[in-house]
Amino acid sequence: MQAQAPPETKPPSGAIADAGETQHAPAEPDFEWDFGWHPWKGFGYRAVKKTGVEPTTRPLPLLDLHQVALTGNIGGRLEVDGAGYATNGQLSGLDSGFELRRARLTAQGGAVLGLPFDYRIDLGYVPGNFTVTQAYIRIPDLPHVGSLEFGQFTPPVGLQLITSSWDISLMEPAAPLQALAPGSQPGVQAADTFFEQRGTWALGAYAGLGQGGEYGSGNKSFGNTMGRITWLARDDIDSERASANRYLHLGLSTNLQYSSGGQIRYRARPESYLAPYVIDTGVIDASRAATLGAEVLWVDGPFSAQGEIMASRINADAAGRLTFGGLYAMATWSLTGESRPYNRRNGTPGRLIPQRDFGFGPAAGWGALEAAARISYTDLDDGNVQGGRLSMVMTSLNWYLRPQLKCMFEIGTGRVNGTADDGRLLVGQLRLGVFFY
Repeated sequence: MQAQAPPETKPPSGAIADAGETQHAPAEPDFEWDFGWHPWKGFGYRAVKKTGVEPTTRPLPLLDLHQVALTGNIGGRLEVDGAGYATNGQLSGLDSGFELRRARLTAQGGAVLGLPFDYRIDLGYVPGNFTVTQAYIRIPDLPHVGSLEFGQFTPPVGLQLITSSWDISLMEPAAPLQALAPGSQPGVQAADTFFEQRGTWALGAYAGLGQGGEYGSGNKSFGNTMGRITWLARDDIDSERASANRYLHLGLSTNLQYSSGGQIRYRARPESYLAPYVIDTGVIDASRAATLGAEVLWVDGPFSAQGEIMASRINADAAGRLTFGGLYAMATWSLTGESRPYNRRNGTPGRLIPQRDFGFGPAAGWGALEAAARISYTDLDDGNVQGGRLSMVMTSLNWYLRPQLKCMFEIGTGRVNGTADDGRLLVGQLRLGVFFY
């Protein structure tokens, strides 16, 4: 309903009178709302209530008192995997089959409740577990701080874990990051960009709650301090012509963990979620640990190359000092000419967007085709902890019918040694995914 201004006894300056009647500009409504389904985008909503407090010429820092607002979008994600395995040696438990890899419901947007903030909630299911991968609020544009996040989210360690799992070009993150990088956990984090968004930094404190998510190292009773800094050593990104992007991204990250009686566990699957863990340190009683990581990403038009190295040093109560580590290198090529964009706020690669979505008609195309290959090595053996070593080679052919719909087909091989179940494996796997976001 729209409020109507009371009649005037005298026409305002500039008003046009007709037959003795005064015309008035309609007053702005004090409450507006809208909602609806948008194809491939999900369910959008918006509600704004004017408070009657007029904005001042010198507004209070951070505060917005003239309105109460809630806007956002509810989207979803569904992925189904199928995998087949061939093994030799002592490897066991790798059973072929199909399963629902990931189902997720996401609500995100912005709100004004005296203080403007962004929010996001991800509720999901992975085989055997219901997950809350993200549930946070972010206060943006704080002086000298940038943004401040509170809640549950992925800490800033490991480029492939920070990047959306939809956008990493292979079905699963590399095994070293599955083992050593932290998974989603509660915390508080400040982050910002610098030098005209050529660099990013993030620093936060987190509370480890064990290993119950999709992947990531597990820890219990630890207080964690984590940080990351990135820099675009070459910045030739064309927002108008993404296929011409050329950039070189460099990054460093760290995770410092302290506890008087904590526990740490590193383990990884052979880069296939239907497979069991094949390397595993078991639970290690420890008082301190430090993980360091370095990352590089080069994009030159349709070609990209990416790599990371990560090492963790643990002060174990019984086993003394232990060191575990790993690395990976990967390359991708867009056969249809697309180039991977870059998220300057987070310092991560973005989603590959087809130049022409798959469809029928004069404006339609075949979507985007991408080839990818990755090699990785993970070492969880040191001292009397024999977690095992895993070497993997994975190749993938990805078909993006549109940004929200894709099909992935992978073939890979790996070797496990240093455990009681040494052996080799061959894996072929397929994923169908749809994303409303």
